[in-house]
Amino acid sequence: MEGKNMRTISLLVIVMLGMFVGKSSAFSKECYMGCLLQCALTHPDKGIFACPFTCLKRCISKGIPLNEINSDNQFCKLGCATSKCLKKSTPQDPRGEEVERCVNFYCDNKCTN
Repeated sequence: MEGKNMRTISLLVIVMLGMFVGKSSAFSKECYMGCLLQCALTHPDKGIFACPFTCLKRCISKGIPLNEINSDNQFCKLGCATSKCLKKSTPQDPRGEEVERCVNFYCDNKCTN
């Protein structure tokens, strides 16, 4: 049991470190999946859609509170991603690559044109 807890903690540390290394302007699956893992571990009582939405918002805004975002593009991406990219993502099956591809390609195109 103790070994399993250490593996979980080690994985969480690695994912969290990965979130801070090599930040770019694009939405990243590493940010999203790391956030989902953290959310699921620290808030097991949240609903099945609360963690994915919270993490989507955090990773699109790069941690800036929504009331401080002054970019229409980020608001557009959040709305697009919420309606188009989160349909099948859950903390148990995050589908990080699908969400990343959807946000970075589909929503970027929708929100810049």
